[in-house]
Amino acid sequence: MTLAVGDLAPDFTLSDTDGNPVTLSSFRGQGSVTLVFIPFAFTGVCEGELCELRDNLAMFDDAGSTVLAITCDRAPSNKAWKEQQGLNFALLSDGWPHGEVATAYGCFNDALGCAERLTVLVDADGKVAATFRSGGLGEARPLSEYRAALGG
Repeated sequence: MTLAVGDLAPDFTLSDTDGNPVTLSSFRGQGSVTLVFIPFAFTGVCEGELCELRDNLAMFDDAGSTVLAITCDRAPSNKAWKEQQGLNFALLSDGWPHGEVATAYGCFNDALGCAERLTVLVDADGKVAATFRSGGLGEARPLSEYRAALGG
């Protein structure tokens, strides 16, 4: 599935690192949500990307956007990684059913069993406002693309 700007973003409920359910549609009317799909926890490129977002979270806060990072890793691994890196936003597990949300967003890599690098900005009405991908699993998305999507 390919999402286009203006499409209703597929709703989902995933567990955060403490096992709490996080539902995309619960953010409607409260501002935008920046969904950041990443392949694997504890890997260099993913770590670099999420640490850059951590260090620039004010950019998202200023734009009224909540960051939700999503990986197919299980919640206990995500929790250890989040604590190790001091991530200051939700890290959600798409581990079971494995990759279901990544599949709904058209970024699940069946061969590797992981999400590909996709960012989706969902507006306050639950519609896709912007999307962008990296050039491949080993390539980070530049912060400038987030800035542009947020209108800065």
